[in-house]
Amino acid sequence: MDTRKKDLIVCNPKILSGKPIVKDTRISVALILHLPIILITLSLFWGCQTAEKGALKGGEPQNTAQVKGAGLNEAVEAISNSISSVDILKGKNLGIGEFTNLEGAGSQLGKRIADSIEFELVKLSSGKGFQVVDRKNFAQIAKEWELQLSGVVDESSAKKVGSLLGLDVLTVGTVSDAGKDIDIKVKLIDTENGRILGGAESKIKKDEDVAKMFASLIKPETSVFKQKEAEVSEEKIKIDLWTDQKSYKIGEKLTVNFKADRDCYVTLVDVGTSGNVHILFPNRFSSGNKVKANEVYSVPAKGDGYKITVNGPSGTEIIRAIATLKPISFIDIDFSGTRSIFKSVDKNVPSFTRDLSIEASETPSSNLGENLIKIEIK
Repeated sequence: MDTRKKDLIVCNPKILSGKPIVKDTRISVALILHLPIILITLSLFWGCQTAEKGALKGGEPQNTAQVKGAGLNEAVEAISNSISSVDILKGKNLGIGEFTNLEGAGSQLGKRIADSIEFELVKLSSGKGFQVVDRKNFAQIAKEWELQLSGVVDESSAKKVGSLLGLDVLTVGTVSDAGKDIDIKVKLIDTENGRILGGAESKIKKDEDVAKMFASLIKPETSVFKQKEAEVSEEKIKIDLWTDQKSYKIGEKLTVNFKADRDCYVTLVDVGTSGNVHILFPNRFSSGNKVKANEVYSVPAKGDGYKITVNGPSGTEIIRAIATLKPISFIDIDFSGTRSIFKSVDKNVPSFTRDLSIEASETPSSNLGENLIKIEIK
């Protein structure tokens, strides 16, 4: 324990006369004159300000006092400044997710706020040492993998967002009716573990324009795979994908099955609950990935001599199947010189998922087939 005497600063009129109350304490006139500025700075840091700003202090959300009647632009600027001030963001990739109402529905107001916050943070990022990833880029990939970018994000989902989209921190928010105002609440989520790093809050005046945008709900988008099924012709490659169970306990054995209605090339990509990505097919035992029409294939196949054991943590595992008439050029099917059964995508997963997205978008619909299943790991 440090037993040395410590100086104490006591705010008392007697100090102004040059007679400090505490012995050995020295307070300069300059310090006293700057004391209001110091106190204001500290109050902003600790989230004690009386403006609508929500100060973010790395580690936990801060509840802040607010001034009602703030304009939308003013609120967006205040929230953006609060977010950009978090030291923990330095060197991180930040993505802006969705801002929904309390029922999880999107609105024109939520979209406007998310777009505006992203725009403001892009301007602030270079001077604060973090990067903002374009929502347009990762939102499409998130949709392809059916990843949630709003509301409560558990550890398993957060890790997939981090791994597949290349985000270190995801910003999500809610927009709710608070009588004469609209309440905006924001939180920063660490994609490594799903932990909330901080939060900000602001109220905006519910004028006529704001009320209209809040009431204008955005229709939920249909799954990418259901959309493609509805719009394709009979020439579309149909690929069925299933497992022998819908959920598994850690330690159980898993088998993945698939069947295509045409001769084609099939790639199976697995995203585990840990966020790790592997190519299940082709593998070291499959001799390539060309398959015959209407024939059921299994991973592992009978006689392969290995089993797939379900590992933790608990959460949702995603398996995606992509069928093409030509081999996907960037899928490595050479297993010579390795004893690994599956190829691991561990160097640049976001680049891999972007390449998959480009491959799917540039392939004629009649030459492509996709499917995706989610497995609960308990």
